[in-house]
Amino acid sequence: IVETSIEADMGLILGIGFPTFRGGALRYIDSIGVKAFCDIAYKYTELGAAYKPTEQMQAKAAAGGKYYG
Repeated sequence: IVETSIEADMGLILGIGFPTFRGGALRYIDSIGVKAFCDIAYKYTELGAAYKPTEQMQAKAAAGGKYYG
């Protein structure tokens, strides 16, 4: 369990090798936009629940929010 976006991104970078030049998954999502990411993810929901954006992510996308800043 993490409390901040940076903790999540550092865990992904150091733990599973997420590309450092992307800055972590949440930093990458911010770079393309949370709404744009959700729109992409919705295309794959028939593959399973893991592809459905969380309610918090959907709310952040609707509000035009970001994980950083």
